[in-house]
Amino acid sequence: MDGAVAWILMASALTVLASCHKVCFIGSEYNPQAGIPPRWFLPYKDPCECTAVRLGGVNVPASSYRQGAPHYLKELFLSEDSDEIQAYFKCSRATAASGTTTATNAECPNPQPLGMEDGSIPNDHITASSARECCPTQNGRLNSGDVWKPSRNEGSWIEVDLANSSVVSGVITKSWVNGQHTGYVKKYKVAFWKQSTSDSTYVTDANGNAEVFTGNTDPYNPVTNMFDESVVATIVRIEPTEWHEWVRLQFELLGCRRD
Repeated sequence: MDGAVAWILMASALTVLASCHKVCFIGSEYNPQAGIPPRWFLPYKDPCECTAVRLGGVNVPASSYRQGAPHYLKELFLSEDSDEIQAYFKCSRATAASGTTTATNAECPNPQPLGMEDGSIPNDHITASSARECCPTQNGRLNSGDVWKPSRNEGSWIEVDLANSSVVSGVITKSWVNGQHTGYVKKYKVAFWKQSTSDSTYVTDANGNAEVFTGNTDPYNPVTNMFDESVVATIVRIEPTEWHEWVRLQFELLGCRRD
């Protein structure tokens, strides 16, 4: 990190909290000892509610959805212009007759965990390309105390049958340290099926290409990735494309159940 930027961040260190004026503070995870560059994030469920984005604190852990499903950013973004913020986060907004601003076309305005961590997704709805005897698919639940580990890294995948059509908006990934085993998934794709009988497709980026998500940089901290656009799916598959030492994975899906 540039020394001047680091000084500014330290001088501007603030608790990452939303104010009643919808001012949002951007945080940075920074670990110079590990040689990891700063990662900017907004710890809010819906950045479209922000009317201003200002600099927050350095080395603030993004943690997991319990602190608001953080949105990781590819760059430092600061703004006092609500229209610029709406455009940056690709918000879809419309003014109601009352004059208030409301979200439209938001399939899932408030993504929540879909049931991996709390066990509401049954074990037999979690399948994989393979699994070591030590590390079965059910260990792939976020914060399970262990991990799913395939027999072979190349071509490995793990998928969840949500049983019913649901809106899926993002993924939280994590690993787990067991003895000296410290592997984790560095990058992955997300495939999904709208129905169990339909063809699969990938979650795409803004250019319509299959998006390769940046996953974990260590085995300890969860990383949340929100999709550019939510998808409607019955089955969701995580496909690791790059890993450290070995594919070792826990995860949660974020989204909304459709009643």
